[in-house]
Amino acid sequence: MYREEMAQSAANCLLCSPAEAAEVFHRRIVWENQLWRLALVEEGSPVPGFGHLEPKRHIPFITDLDGEEAMTLGPVLAHITSVLKHVTDSELVYVYVFGERVPHLHFNLAPHRDDDALVGGPGLLRSDAVPSEPEALVRTSRAVESALTESPPPDAPAGI
Repeated sequence: MYREEMAQSAANCLLCSPAEAAEVFHRRIVWENQLWRLALVEEGSPVPGFGHLEPKRHIPFITDLDGEEAMTLGPVLAHITSVLKHVTDSELVYVYVFGERVPHLHFNLAPHRDDDALVGGPGLLRSDAVPSEPEALVRTSRAVESALTESPPPDAPAGI
């Protein structure tokens, strides 16, 4: 029942309205192609480079992933996280997939370095985490956008 109710909410899907999602989550789209978009948070996040990779087409859950999005997810996710890791000089990029709050498949991407606000696991953020300066969030967002403009993720393989 729960899954069916969530899947039926496509008409009211926040992520299917990128401008509204940008306002709600204080984020900006820094890269997109015909299938995917990457939006990075530019206000209120304790993690510079935190953002969401999501398919443009409404796909409620990862278990519904199919078509070209399924074929391109690996290369796109690998490239995006590689760019985030490089631009933010992080040790790794956490990739989280939840789904119960926003029924549109999205990957929460969080660059991580020692002694930052992230703790991994169930806590995700330290209890004493404070938002990064807006300038750091915007600077990181712009740098990732520039890097992806110069070196976009691969398109779908030929014949797909």
